[in-house]
Amino acid sequence: MGRRKLSFGDRSEIATGTKAGWSVRRIARHLGRCPSVISREIRRNSTKTRGYQAVGADVAAQRRRARPQRRKVAADPVLKARVDADLAASWTPNQISGRLRLEAADPTVERMANSPDAKGRTISGEAIYQYIYALPRGELARRGIMLPSKRTRRRPRSIGRSRGGPIVAMVPLPARPGR
Repeated sequence: MGRRKLSFGDRSEIATGTKAGWSVRRIARHLGRCPSVISREIRRNSTKTRGYQAVGADVAAQRRRARPQRRKVAADPVLKARVDADLAASWTPNQISGRLRLEAADPTVERMANSPDAKGRTISGEAIYQYIYALPRGELARRGIMLPSKRTRRRPRSIGRSRGGPIVAMVPLPARPGR
């Protein structure tokens, strides 16, 4: 089954199936989709009082898909100031994330010099990387920020390549002598 978005027709079939009392697997089989897709859709878009409504689910899905999405760092001025200051001090995103977690968990820990107060907010290293890589090209250099990897763009995943060469003179497990 390929990855394709649920259409409004799919959502109306899901609504009809849930009202008829069908199981998630039966709805998935009827639509030719994976049960986890149907389960996730129902869980995301159901309300306690009205259940699953196709129109509301479709509107919510369009809103979630809207681009550009606001990143957590860019949306919060306190976090943005802290992350920018720590990046300028040559901290890695994972170090910044760990330090914020430590400061939030233990109030006796003082913040680092030249770092604005994060007011107990935390963020993951991955969210900081997303913020960094969403910046316009050349912005890191203009700010004087240099990541340890010296990479200004994300590296694409390598698909289909093996990590090393073949094992020379490999002996299969059944052919090896016992202990």
